[in-house]
Amino acid sequence: MMKYDDDKIEYISQDEIKDLQLSLFNQQLQRANCTQAYRGKLPNKINSFSDIKNIPFTTKEDLRQNFPYGFLAVSKEKIARFNASSGTTGIPTLIFFTQQDIDYITKRGIRHLNMAELTSDNIVQSMLGSGLFVGGWYHNLAAFGRGITILPTGTGNTKRQITLLKQLKADCIFTTSGYLQYLLSQLTEKDLADINLKKALVGAEPLSRSFCEIAQKKYGIEVYESYGMTEMGGPLSHECSLHKGLHVAEDQVYIEIINPETGENVPDGEYGELVITPLQQEAMPFIRYRTRDITRIIPNLCPCGRTHRKIEPPSHRADDMIIVNGVNIFPSQIEECIYKHLPVSTNYLVHIIKNEGLKKVVVDIELTKNLLVDEGCLKKLEKDLTQTLKSYITVSPKLNFISQGTLPDIQGKVKRILME
Repeated sequence: MMKYDDDKIEYISQDEIKDLQLSLFNQQLQRANCTQAYRGKLPNKINSFSDIKNIPFTTKEDLRQNFPYGFLAVSKEKIARFNASSGTTGIPTLIFFTQQDIDYITKRGIRHLNMAELTSDNIVQSMLGSGLFVGGWYHNLAAFGRGITILPTGTGNTKRQITLLKQLKADCIFTTSGYLQYLLSQLTEKDLADINLKKALVGAEPLSRSFCEIAQKKYGIEVYESYGMTEMGGPLSHECSLHKGLHVAEDQVYIEIINPETGENVPDGEYGELVITPLQQEAMPFIRYRTRDITRIIPNLCPCGRTHRKIEPPSHRADDMIIVNGVNIFPSQIEECIYKHLPVSTNYLVHIIKNEGLKKVVVDIELTKNLLVDEGCLKKLEKDLTQTLKSYITVSPKLNFISQGTLPDIQGKVKRILME
């Protein structure tokens, strides 16, 4: 297999990309066949990508059923780091990375910073959290690798964020799309005169192009979107300065767009579900991973000169997942938690409320009169259920216990989630 310099890999021809991808895909098949999850289910090799239709998809449910080590393709001694996101029933999506994986992730991140035309002259204020989720880890890796000065302020505390922007003159921020919207709404004319903010690199949630235009015209801030997921170690695609779609790192991932109902591939330009196979992921070589995100491949190459294909920023999902501050939450998780503590039928409603650019989860739960008047029982229920919910969705919810009959009766298809 031909070796490519990382500075030139984005500009090789599509024919070279396809040859490289086929070679790397077959290497991943060999790795995957060594795992407990895939053993006996995959071919050892494909001759062309037309053969891919015969390979089964991988889903989040597969990850849950093979938790924690079923998809691990290396010895545990080689694991350098793991990240996690919430699973559909409380079992997290646990992802392992070797040092080689981290090196590739760092290279991809540096490439994305280059797309945003960031250099060692920039100062970046990172308003992303850290911990089990990819969050700020990916961007921090890239910034360190690029030699960019970074100020890791974490999430929230907007007044402090603005004060630091004034004092330290960061010209770029890393944040979620929702928090950027809130942050800009809090800036006064005097704040705008005192800060030096020119760019914002955002992800985790969809963002309208009209908002990006307002950010540029009203605030002088150029917004760069990215798309990725924990399973792939963070963003796998990013906007360049032309803002004509997200460049996919096709030397690191192979993408497909399928009809979510039939599983068949759709032509470039048509909308469908994004399916991803990481090509250089050593620890966990997923094959044909269904993201449930709806997007399309943008036809034609980008005028910037990069030859890797682009996708539109995914606008919604093919399932009912909601995103709260970058964390994936399913309504079924909340229902399962409730019925763990209340085995009798009860009505409930979940409110997702924006609060300073972040989101808060509030759950209204109907209880029988005897539970509502028993203060000791109520306090224990609140404590136990809050802890269980937090362990499932990794977000601390606020619980409101209300009397039966307060919420609307369930008729037909019930709507459990209200976005407020």
